[in-house]
Amino acid sequence: MTPPDANSLTDGALALWNSPGFQALLVPVRTLSSISAMFWMLSRLSDLVMAAVKRVIFAEAYALLNVVYAALLSAAYALMMFYTALNGQWHPSLLWREICGFGFMYVMLGVTFRDRRTGRLKPHTPPAFFLGVVGYLFLSRAPSLIKLPGVAEFHRVLELFAAGGWGWVMTGFTVLVMAWSLLHMLVSELAFGLSPLLFRLKLIRSLPIRFRFDEGVGRGVVPSLSRSWFLLTLLAGGAAVVWHWWPKLRAAGEAAAPAIQSRAQSPEAAEAAARLRSVLPAVSFTAVGSLPREGAMADLARPVFRKLLSAPRAADRWLAAAALDRADPSFSVSREELFRSSAPAAADCSRGGFDFALLSAALPDDPAESSALFWIEDARGVHFSGIGPGGFSPAGGRDGCPAGVFGAERGPFLLAFSERPGETGGPFRLWFSAYDAAGKRVIAAARAGAGVSGDFSLAATRDGVTWADAPVSSAAASCAGGCGNIAGSAALSVTTEPLAEYRGAAVDGGSIRIAALPALTYERSGLAAHFRSRDDFEAAFRFDPAAGFLNRWYRLARLADGRSCVSVSLDPALPGAGESPDWACAR
Repeated sequence: MTPPDANSLTDGALALWNSPGFQALLVPVRTLSSISAMFWMLSRLSDLVMAAVKRVIFAEAYALLNVVYAALLSAAYALMMFYTALNGQWHPSLLWREICGFGFMYVMLGVTFRDRRTGRLKPHTPPAFFLGVVGYLFLSRAPSLIKLPGVAEFHRVLELFAAGGWGWVMTGFTVLVMAWSLLHMLVSELAFGLSPLLFRLKLIRSLPIRFRFDEGVGRGVVPSLSRSWFLLTLLAGGAAVVWHWWPKLRAAGEAAAPAIQSRAQSPEAAEAAARLRSVLPAVSFTAVGSLPREGAMADLARPVFRKLLSAPRAADRWLAAAALDRADPSFSVSREELFRSSAPAAADCSRGGFDFALLSAALPDDPAESSALFWIEDARGVHFSGIGPGGFSPAGGRDGCPAGVFGAERGPFLLAFSERPGETGGPFRLWFSAYDAAGKRVIAAARAGAGVSGDFSLAATRDGVTWADAPVSSAAASCAGGCGNIAGSAALSVTTEPLAEYRGAAVDGGSIRIAALPALTYERSGLAAHFRSRDDFEAAFRFDPAAGFLNRWYRLARLADGRSCVSVSLDPALPGAGESPDWACAR
């Protein structure tokens, strides 16, 4: 058999790298790597800070601060890792993504908290390591906690970092940190295992000793000479294999070099570099929503952002206006003052006798379809409403207003936008902005759902709005003909269908309250004939009051005897549909 040449291997590797499936797999890996790299950096920074603090406070206070900081950092890391693994929705392959996220987190916790010299966890870090591991496992059993709005916004900031070239930098950094730690551990173990042979050859003066503590008693351990010979045999065999394959590896590397160089000089690489420059402004605008409206932090932030209003860059001035609009009740700015060089896209709207306009503008030096800042203009001035991955599309709007307006005629109401996908084939995202027309201010903004079609079936209620949230993709195959036997009859077809979950939103004080609506979901699912009651329906699709319906996919089978049957599964892509005993057939 003729071995493949270097060119074919290179072409195959590049084809695999450029394939949509592989690129889709890289997105969560890049996000996980970015979060892990930031966690490692913050941990190292805390070590430096705590080393300085140790000199000025008591040892007991230092130990307490170290434990508390490490524990909080570890808990936040576990929360973000689980949120990434969950991918914002319940989807097939959830179990595998949870397992991979746990493995990634466990390794990075060990890399961050382990002392290389002793091979043990650093002082004061075991509680943090334990909290991170247990916290991740706890979230897998209580996933409704990640539905908190603050968690989603914090993760969105991290996603913005990972979306540009910075994500690849962080991915490379994470790989280097993990590889260096594993290499250090491997070299240490080899040196320890080969030490008897090196001692016999008089290459070292003394044998290394490791101490093990069993039942409170320390015992010194040294490796045996037979272990050294075993390791030496493995090293010699590995060296022979590398020597045999070295010419082929070198040829493959030389053939791949031109392709790598051309890719580095490609328009895609230039675009990634440009996106990297826009990451920090996008992150800053996202973080504005977490600024307190009053208190010490707001008092400290106001003079800083007032000075930033005179900055030469438009993005800096817009950021200052967005922050002051939230933290300074007396601040106002007109459209002309804010947008000096270019006019934003504008659309006039009205509600209950109040007139206002919706504005959108792309970040400077960023394509309009890549990101957009949303503003609301009224008689008082321009108010920052949020940042999205593109322009807004009509979402229940009418009379020329591109946003649906929902809620009470008087008082705060909701504006519903449908954000266009930031990339080809991406989902439309539903976004709500709570606007107080009488008080002339934006109260809050939140992302509420996603869908491929962009049709969220918005409907007004007495104090808010309802909408349908549908899973983005199932990755499950259908069957037509020869689908086996189900419930004692031949199956003519089996398809995988999404469960559109209905939710409601309303303005509640200073935030947007979002709640699951299981009764409306059951009523409009079309599955009432398959379940005896709503309780059976909720049990089958695993309804959680905070997280909503956990199972979002079901198999719909059409049988030869005219019946239709439904089988609910967390992973409907698994084979063997006819073998499942949990089929609910229409009565």
